[in-house]
Amino acid sequence: MTSMRKKYGWVMDAMSNAGMATKAAALKQFLRGKKRYLPKQDTSADLDSVIKCALCPNMCKFDCPVLAAAQNDATSPSGKARVAYFLETDRLSSSDAIELMYACCNCDACQEWCPFDFSAGDILRGVRADLAGQQRAPSAANELRRRLQEQHVLHERQVQPAGAAQGDVLYFMGCEVAGRHPDIAGAMQELLDSWAMLPEEWCCGAPLYTLGFDDTFKEFARHNADAIRQSSCSTLVCSCPTCTHMFRDVYPSIGVDIEAEVQHSTEHLLQRANEGTLPLTPLDRTAVYHDPCTLARTLDITEAPRELLRRAGVTIREAYYAGTDTGCCGRGGSLGTMQPDLAAAITRRRIQELHRASETVVTACPTCKSAFTAEGADVQDVTEILREARERI
Repeated sequence: MTSMRKKYGWVMDAMSNAGMATKAAALKQFLRGKKRYLPKQDTSADLDSVIKCALCPNMCKFDCPVLAAAQNDATSPSGKARVAYFLETDRLSSSDAIELMYACCNCDACQEWCPFDFSAGDILRGVRADLAGQQRAPSAANELRRRLQEQHVLHERQVQPAGAAQGDVLYFMGCEVAGRHPDIAGAMQELLDSWAMLPEEWCCGAPLYTLGFDDTFKEFARHNADAIRQSSCSTLVCSCPTCTHMFRDVYPSIGVDIEAEVQHSTEHLLQRANEGTLPLTPLDRTAVYHDPCTLARTLDITEAPRELLRRAGVTIREAYYAGTDTGCCGRGGSLGTMQPDLAAAITRRRIQELHRASETVVTACPTCKSAFTAEGADVQDVTEILREARERI
């Protein structure tokens, strides 16, 4: 009831003193009037949702990290939706309007406050698919797709697969770990008693999906599903929250099922700790835990990493914005690729928030670690802390 009041309270307040005729007219216009403003041609974008977001009184505005960093109302969720509507109805075609469609870090902070339960990132994904289909995607997006089609991962591989190609537990590193964080891969390999790895990992396809390259994304999804099936695993463990979300939720939505239980690393390691197969010796350390947006909001995993840290002897200092109210690291939604300066500004703002609690930051997302490290923060992954605690035994 509290969450319902948070999202819909302004609507009830606004209509409470209106007469019956006004209420009836508003309802009729809400249900039928919008059809006059929809284009006749089919679109990947959900124009109904675009219009509702565009006309909303911005209950989410204060919590949008892009708006806070850019200080330009056009970058607010409803601002982007208005421009999206004009793009989709051929009233705008400028390059800066197109670039604006990619000024989102898919953090879903807006959804926490939206009366329609919209995610601006989800709405914009359809708009980007239309732009991609019209060959109007920005050069940075096309370059990212080209790189993935050629090398199948985002970054040059720093970690080569180790262990068997088949096994009950399959560890999936993800692009960020494989290319930038061999320390996380090493920690996971030490924490897992037995595990398999794909001989050649491909990207989960999240950047392709986010940027609207649907056909290429489906190719990656089908390839990964086949490779995972050939591993004969019953459990797929991912270091990256976004990989977890792709395999667990997005692949099935396009008809590509993963024939294994998909777990984020913190879920799997807590399960093992509860079973008594992950002994730890307390470290006596203090840190602030940063909730990754996808892990906390999309996957609803906030307690598992905290419980693991507590068992490893870490005293957790909470940031003001934590849990599902977390602040974004700035790198979600491929924003670091599409608009790196804007992404870095969001990162710096989040680091300031975290450092009010502790100078030492712990997170459970390799991309968040990359973002914070690039701006000079002292940050570790939960798995690195657990490896230290285990090594003390």
